[in-house]
Amino acid sequence: MATVIEVKYFNSFWLKTVNDVSASPVFPNGYPYNTGSKALPLLGGGTLPSFPGTGADATATGLNINWFIEESRIRGGYNNTQIDLGVRAYIVEDVTEQQNRINSLIYSGVYNSRTGINNTNQFSVGKDIVKSLNPANGSIQKLFAENTNMTIFQESKVSSALINKDAIYSAEGTPVQTTSNLVIGQIQPYLGEYGISTNPESFAYYGYQKYFTDKDRGVVLRLSRDGITEISQYGMMDYFRDNLATLNDNYLWSVTCGPTTASTVGNSKSIDVNGADLNTVLVGMSVIVDGVFTAFITKVTPSPVGGVVLIDRAATITAGENVLFQSTAPSRALGGYDIHNKNYVLSLQTGAQYTDDTLTTPTNYSTAAFDELINGWVGFFSYKPSQMFNIKSDFYSLQFANIWKHYSSLVNVCSFYGTETSSNITFVFNKDSSINKVFQTVNYEGDNGWLVESFISDPTGYDFSSNSWRTYNDQTQGVLSYVDGTYTDGGITYHSGFNRKENKYYANLINTSTAQPGEVVFGADISGIKGRFATVKFAVDSSTDPGGTKELWSVGTKINYIR
Repeated sequence: MATVIEVKYFNSFWLKTVNDVSASPVFPNGYPYNTGSKALPLLGGGTLPSFPGTGADATATGLNINWFIEESRIRGGYNNTQIDLGVRAYIVEDVTEQQNRINSLIYSGVYNSRTGINNTNQFSVGKDIVKSLNPANGSIQKLFAENTNMTIFQESKVSSALINKDAIYSAEGTPVQTTSNLVIGQIQPYLGEYGISTNPESFAYYGYQKYFTDKDRGVVLRLSRDGITEISQYGMMDYFRDNLATLNDNYLWSVTCGPTTASTVGNSKSIDVNGADLNTVLVGMSVIVDGVFTAFITKVTPSPVGGVVLIDRAATITAGENVLFQSTAPSRALGGYDIHNKNYVLSLQTGAQYTDDTLTTPTNYSTAAFDELINGWVGFFSYKPSQMFNIKSDFYSLQFANIWKHYSSLVNVCSFYGTETSSNITFVFNKDSSINKVFQTVNYEGDNGWLVESFISDPTGYDFSSNSWRTYNDQTQGVLSYVDGTYTDGGITYHSGFNRKENKYYANLINTSTAQPGEVVFGADISGIKGRFATVKFAVDSSTDPGGTKELWSVGTKINYIR
């Protein structure tokens, strides 16, 4: 007759020995103690029991060994609270290796906060709880649930799945909705070979519209009721094709600091860095000395004249050396929806984060906005966000540890993260672009305070001269705003830039081009510039209502055709 013997097991704990920061004659590098249990005392003479570690700790000293014990009371203390008894299950697995199922969805048991049922840690092998997608489309990067549907974003495909319902069809082909115990139902891919690549951070949504990027195909996409649409083709196809291609998986972030003074603290090393602000030096960065990896940074303490960096080992660093702090971080295509202006905002961020240590000069980024009302991209912004989100009707963005509210009346227009920039608009005069003409004047309707930074004709083609290829353009000198161009001579007020007539601003164009081969009349003797089309850049001056709103309604030019 068989006999069943019940064996009770206590729960297991993983403990680690660490050092106290205080030193003693017995422990010159600090006093070792165990963080979890009192059941393993130190042996005489300051040594530890010689239990083996695992992995990297197998050859380590006693100060670094991990301890694996079983005990029934918290911290192993006498008469401490006793924990529940555990079980030790033994199962036979044919394949013991870990499986990384990048294209599968696995769901657990139910969770109901009202009844207190929480089975989210239960994954029954007796139920069909796995839903797999085509592995040829890459890994699943993003899941988005709305109502009874879930959108699944893979690297190369976007699909939709039913949630908590299943769709069946009658013999006549009539669709019928019925409930079942199937959590994830039928998966239907959207038309088009598009995915989200490896940039799930580009996802943003508003209403039934979802926006994201596909780096591998160089496009920005919108998913709505009519399927997937390439919104990057609305005037920005070349731009996003070229710039999305620069989003590498990782970029190198380096900060050079020095000179240093080195000193030992406990079992680590501190580096005093003089004459540098360490705001861009982060925990986890590598310390590079003479091109050789030396240590990792474990703590940073900035100061007005420098700072102290604590590293994880006693490295060979001498006073006066310059050290390189280096880290890698992923490039990003950060997306967000501006609910205030109803725009999809996309920030492409590559390369080093900032050029200075004060986090005020962002580099290698571009932030653009797409407007559904005009079905096009409305412009670029000068800010580089770390994250974007909405609260009710307000739009916010993060820059590291700071949160900023956009469209606030408390700050000037075009002031982002405490830095003010000047607005500018670039457009093209291209009427009858196949006919040669002379652009003589420029005019606009709008608020005072606009100036012309540049007015350049189309290139005349490439010519080989002086062992190099050259291209020629006609261009004018800049046109000052109405206020900046005002001056008085003999008691009479004149305007060297824009002049105002009946609330419309006019200015002549003065040619500043150098003489080119084949030209009969050229240079400053010419009023206006020759060309088939012209590229014009309007900007806001710094003297007319600084920080105020300035509108530009229309821009025009007077042209003469060359017969």
